[in-house]
Amino acid sequence: MVADDPNCKIELKTFHCEILNDHAALKKEQDSYKDIQVIRKLDNTMVQCNYLQIRQDVQDIIHSEMERLMNDPGLTHLVVRKG
Repeated sequence: MVADDPNCKIELKTFHCEILNDHAALKKEQDSYKDIQVIRKLDNTMVQCNYLQIRQDVQDIIHSEMERLMNDPGLTHLVVRKG
């Protein structure tokens, strides 16, 4: 099997389809792209701190909801117990 460049056709291939693109229009569109402006600089420490805070928030929500379910006799049937 061979992969072909859209500008260089290969007659013998294992599939019989062709994707038609207007390469000139695509190039013109890509040339008009603008860079995304930087809102703020992030470093690995900031991302890691944010990740840890979100993880702790999720654990707190799970814990509080489990407590709520366990303390309400009408909702205890929703809790699946292991073992």
